[in-house]
Amino acid sequence: MRKSFVKSLLQVAMLAMSAAWLTSPSLAAGDARKVVPSSAPRLALVIGNANYLKLGKLSNPGRDARLMAEKLQQLGFDVTEVADRDLKGMTSDVEDFAAKIKARGRDTVSVLYYAGHGLESDSINYLVPVSADIRKRADVAAQSLSVKRVADRLSGTGNQLNVLIIDACRDNPFPPSVATAATLGLVPMGAVYGVFIASSTGAGKIALDGEGGHSPYTVALAEALTTPGEKLEDVFKSVRRQVRLATGEQQIPWESTSVELDFYFLPPPPVPTPAQQLLAAARETGKVALYDLLIERFPDSSEAEEARTVASKIRQTAGEASAASAPLAGEVLARARQTKTPEAFDLVASLFPDTPEADEARAAASRLREVTVLNKLLRLDCMTGERSGAFETATIQGLRRASQLTDERYLWYRPTMAALRALNKIDAKEGCGKQKLIAAPRCLRINGEDYCQ
Repeated sequence: MRKSFVKSLLQVAMLAMSAAWLTSPSLAAGDARKVVPSSAPRLALVIGNANYLKLGKLSNPGRDARLMAEKLQQLGFDVTEVADRDLKGMTSDVEDFAAKIKARGRDTVSVLYYAGHGLESDSINYLVPVSADIRKRADVAAQSLSVKRVADRLSGTGNQLNVLIIDACRDNPFPPSVATAATLGLVPMGAVYGVFIASSTGAGKIALDGEGGHSPYTVALAEALTTPGEKLEDVFKSVRRQVRLATGEQQIPWESTSVELDFYFLPPPPVPTPAQQLLAAARETGKVALYDLLIERFPDSSEAEEARTVASKIRQTAGEASAASAPLAGEVLARARQTKTPEAFDLVASLFPDTPEADEARAAASRLREVTVLNKLLRLDCMTGERSGAFETATIQGLRRASQLTDERYLWYRPTMAALRALNKIDAKEGCGKQKLIAAPRCLRINGEDYCQ
């Protein structure tokens, strides 16, 4: 009875995970989101307000703005950087920036970064110019720039993507009648079409000015922006995690978005094609058989053109006799044994699926992925019980624990590429050592072992 129940439960779980995988937005047919090309025009406006005339000087916004301007320039943005702006200047800056975006066309990606004072009044968020002399609540709207107004102005330019980043609320220099503890920070905003809005801290909290010349938020942002292959949303998830940990959960950033496109500040490196992998193997070994295999399997590729030229030269120089080789599967497998990467063994299995070499390659690729998963789980302190070095009971339990640290979904009882990608996104500071293992009343039996969720 128990075995039957567990078997049925496992089948249901597998079907549910399969359905989720097949219907996920990134995989569903006809539902692929458009990716903003890396060639799209990039514009940025960076504002750093530090030297307030009536509210006192802030230590880091000027340096934060400089750091952000430098990072955005490195990422290909045409950056306009301004400092210590009064209300007229800030309003003019935004208008000029909007006009510049519109002139560059609808494909443009824009970033507007602001560091300085900010606050919420009557559920409206404001950026505070250096000229502001705020003594009563009515002064806030009259002497500050509404974040909603800025977002609406960006949305109205007709371009495909705008990112509005606000590292404000550095302290509370305002009279109690203007800003109490409850009105510090910026309140999460409703979505504005085509605009991704990010704030360094939430309602009721100040954004710490930080040590070392920069705020915790801008430090985390500068690092996350230059991580290859991270989508816009993932960049700010990483920032939120780092700021939360760095400030002992005193400061938790938020984002609001209606963006429908995928955007990378730094695109992921291109995944090599099988033809490119095979050409790399041929170049490394100099084996004519590998060039011949490339020509045979991928005759219309640009790599095959190079292979024909090189193979012809080898034969002319060394003669046909020296071009003889071991069986092709053996040649590629030998190279995979040297490189010792899962991808190299995957190539063997894909090129020669019904050979003994393919069986060895699949087993080798699986073992290498198991080792990677094991090492990552150890770094995250997710392993309990005996550590045999194999992917069995203790490892599966560790991977299950790690799955609770991320929103990523993967088959936690197998060392899949999805599991590896998910583990790589988990910060070591958030590892399983700080996580309470919560027992649940359901168990699955996998490979003769019971695993309870």
